[in-house]
Amino acid sequence: MQKIAVVTDFDGTLMEQDVGDVLMEGLDVLDEPQVIEASRLFREKKVGSLAWIEAAYPMLADRQEQVDKLIESVHLRDGAREFIDFCQQKDVPVTVLSDGMLYYIEQILGRHQVKVDRIIGNPITYLEEGQFQFGVQNTNPVCKWCGCCKASVVKQLKEEGWLVIYIGDGSSDYYGSGFADWIFARASLARYLKEEGTVYYPFETFHDILNILRTDWDSFLSGTANSRLQGRFPAACKFPD
Repeated sequence: MQKIAVVTDFDGTLMEQDVGDVLMEGLDVLDEPQVIEASRLFREKKVGSLAWIEAAYPMLADRQEQVDKLIESVHLRDGAREFIDFCQQKDVPVTVLSDGMLYYIEQILGRHQVKVDRIIGNPITYLEEGQFQFGVQNTNPVCKWCGCCKASVVKQLKEEGWLVIYIGDGSSDYYGSGFADWIFARASLARYLKEEGTVYYPFETFHDILNILRTDWDSFLSGTANSRLQGRFPAACKFPD
């Protein structure tokens, strides 16, 4: 038997909503000229999420109370808590991996009393004294496309000998999921994978994921479960030699 780790996206995956979008829309950040331009370039695939994050997130400075109010309205995706419980019962570490703001991830998981093994996201937060801290997780010197380099996190888990189940929904998950063994995908991630012919398990709730894992858990442990990836590494991802 091999060891399995789970990596799950946060916005639109573990959460029903994309919390970053909730904040940007609720605080009218999307109407700012530099964000409009960054959004256009991102849609045209001329820049990655890093450029968009650098344009948008600094506008949350001095708005902690407004952020706190907006995140009160968001909720976990159906079945998420049961899924985390299942992983704990199976001694499967769970990493929440997000290209979003670390502050709201920690606040929301804490409020819902959801405990995971690691939270990795962009270190954008409010300090105890109220100051705004901006930063990105990506320290990859040869690739600055994403704010959070999801690919490097999953790649490291593989190098440590883990079988990785990746769960995601968005464009940044395309890169991270490429280094996993199995992908559970929805929304735009599912569309990307379908277009390129990459196998994945579709899901809408975590009950969908649990139904598959509970039925075929032994085959996941042995590495023989259906839809396992074989050498799918996104060409856009670059790492130091």
